[in-house]
Amino acid sequence: METKVFFNSDGIRIAGVLYEPEAADNSSCPGIILCQGMVGVKEYFWFPHLARRFVELGCVALIWDYRGVGESEGEPGKLYPQEQAEDIRNGLTFLETNRKVDPERLGLLGFSFGAGMVPYVAGVDERVKCAISVAGWGDGERWMQSIRRYYEWLELLHQIEDDRKTRIETGKSDLMGPGAILVGDPATSAARKKVMDQIPEMENYISTDYSLATAEKLLEFKPIDVVDRISPRAIMYIAAELDTVTPAEGVIDMYEETFEPKKLWVIPGAAHYDVYREDLKEKIWEMSVEWFKQHLPMD
Repeated sequence: METKVFFNSDGIRIAGVLYEPEAADNSSCPGIILCQGMVGVKEYFWFPHLARRFVELGCVALIWDYRGVGESEGEPGKLYPQEQAEDIRNGLTFLETNRKVDPERLGLLGFSFGAGMVPYVAGVDERVKCAISVAGWGDGERWMQSIRRYYEWLELLHQIEDDRKTRIETGKSDLMGPGAILVGDPATSAARKKVMDQIPEMENYISTDYSLATAEKLLEFKPIDVVDRISPRAIMYIAAELDTVTPAEGVIDMYEETFEPKKLWVIPGAAHYDVYREDLKEKIWEMSVEWFKQHLPMD
């Protein structure tokens, strides 16, 4: 059963799709929130497909549009991580109100940008009993600097400083075009398109622009500082060895700061968008199901 839903987060109406088993006893299902990459659109990157597969396992799953994106309310171009964390936590509360969901079995699965939010929320919200982070990041400043050449890094800092002064006068922040935040080697765009062409529901893919104020907030956000609080709850990190968008080194460092139970898989020879390839998606799915069954658990 698939239902369009809305929940409120800090007074903002967040749009989602809820996936449920047709028949289930009260409090019998784990609840899973899926957290998108930076594009923030719930239908992209296999998310409806993954949610339906969770239902087949007896789970209730939620996919949702980021603030200011898709069908959600909010200011376009504004993606502040702390606000994003609140949206995820309010999503957890929304799942708790579903009669089929067992509030003691809530989990998170995130990719790319969402895979940075997952360890943060798991660290600050004990309702998250099991989490999976795929191709994520642990330190916003380190992440943003690591994917830039030094002169590009200095230019970004200069742009942020100028934009901060402009915001004082106008109340608005300049938008950065696609790729301006997630810069990387030129092969990234071609690889992304090749993968996306194989994914259902992405025929009309549109990138999302974000503001320089967003870039500034990303620099300040450091999930690595709270991952030591996840234990005794469980988290698995998956990274791509050749990732130039969210480099694997940041994920490995986050894993090392996390206590047991934890797991790390660095996919040999894989780049960032390879995690959405059909073959790797299946391997990631198999590992995710095994992890959730072990730590959530699933019936």
